[in-house]
Amino acid sequence: MCKHSGRAFVWVPILLLFSGCGAPDEGTYSGKIGTKNVSIEVDQEGAITLQGYWQKPLRGSYDRGAYKGKDMSALVFEGPAGKKFKLRILYEDEGEEWVVHAVQSRAYGPGARYVPTEEDSVFSPPPRLSRKPSD
Repeated sequence: MCKHSGRAFVWVPILLLFSGCGAPDEGTYSGKIGTKNVSIEVDQEGAITLQGYWQKPLRGSYDRGAYKGKDMSALVFEGPAGKKFKLRILYEDEGEEWVVHAVQSRAYGPGARYVPTEEDSVFSPPPRLSRKPSD
């Protein structure tokens, strides 16, 4: 019996680590990134949609990333089928606002790395996306 409880003691923290803790709260966040008015919608199932940054809405997921040596939250979006790329938004969650520190993209393929997408990749002050009140 102790043998099984010992396994649970090991697996429970691991499962909690990978169960999606830290993902953004459901809602719509909007604001301006560079010259673009964007909105990011997070639905009940955790699906994330970015509108206003690319010609078509992009679907994505939550991830973790690092920017200038600091760990932070990231949203990673897939480009459309005809133009394969990934777009990553690195941000810090401040309750009802997300503070955007970087927007990066990368092509698919071996050795592909994220590069700054915005002309001025160092935002000063950093853009903020505000959560819209729920109806």
